[in-house]
Amino acid sequence: MYARAVKLLSNAIVAVLCTSAHAELRPQLQADLGLSVVALGYEHPLGAHAAVMVGGGLFGTYFLPWFSLGDNVIGGVGDVRLTWFHRDDGHGLYVTPYLRAGYASGSDEDTRLDGAGVAVTGGVFVGYAFALTDRLDLRLGAGAQYIYVGGDHDVGASTPFVALDTALGWRL
Repeated sequence: MYARAVKLLSNAIVAVLCTSAHAELRPQLQADLGLSVVALGYEHPLGAHAAVMVGGGLFGTYFLPWFSLGDNVIGGVGDVRLTWFHRDDGHGLYVTPYLRAGYASGSDEDTRLDGAGVAVTGGVFVGYAFALTDRLDLRLGAGAQYIYVGGDHDVGASTPFVALDTALGWRL
């Protein structure tokens, strides 16, 4: 399943790279402030309606124990987001598939044993991008994600979950 998601995302990136860059979209420094991540990244335009962001930051699943869907873990991840905008100025409706991967640690809720392992999450957001100023953008979206954390001592998670997106971008 993960291999198929990575293949689909990489094919989408290659397809978008074949288009020429458009002057309306500008590079951004971004704060990716989602439900399971706090990351910083750089977004670069790929065409008239698309951009890719690469970054890194903290990943956590503090919310999964509330629903008995996994353990509370925290760690570091790399973050890749491919965003398609309905408008060529980078505002309005957007769709963002994303993939994050890294390392996380925490405690098993049942055994109280500490453990650590790989953390992978992928999903898609649909939302709206607002221009707050001539250089500051805000994106708000929602969607679905799949969270996988595999570690020792049964610390982890493997579950679909809602995805909430908040991205604050500074246009360069």
